[in-house]
Amino acid sequence: MDPERPASAARPPGRRPVASVLILCLGNPLRRDDAVALHVAARLAARPEPDVEVRTSAQAGLYLLDDMEGFDRVVVVDAVRTGAAPPGTVHALPLEAIHAPGGPSPHAIGLPSAVARARAAGAPVPSRIQLVAVEAEILDEVGEGLTPAVAAAVPAVEAAARAAARALAEEAG
Repeated sequence: MDPERPASAARPPGRRPVASVLILCLGNPLRRDDAVALHVAARLAARPEPDVEVRTSAQAGLYLLDDMEGFDRVVVVDAVRTGAAPPGTVHALPLEAIHAPGGPSPHAIGLPSAVARARAAGAPVPSRIQLVAVEAEILDEVGEGLTPAVAAAVPAVEAAARAAARALAEEAG
């Protein structure tokens, strides 16, 4: 576990998750559309899915592995800006479908690279990770509030996250 993380974010040593699937919602509430997953997390928590745990995190790279510790199946919800689709477009795909460069240091790598490095080192990582991402309009501006297109997509992102979690839970059977 990361010693710089607040104690409230860490699971007590030796405690296993009570759910079989984790929905990890990533974002920063002070970076406009980057907060979309936090809005989704609030909606998911208001109507919990059986056997699914919902968490939020502002971490990135290798630190996300701490957030996933103990789970074999994870849905990651995040904002992206690919430029290939208009803001508000929802993407749902397995982690393996994403190619991301390694980054200049272990502190600046994306989730696919972090998982690949941990797996290569023999560290325990989830066997299945599904991504649910919404195309963002503004990610690099400090401020609160989602842009209209991204705000309108929140119900669709929630539905995609629920569907991905259900599918992973059924696989775990």
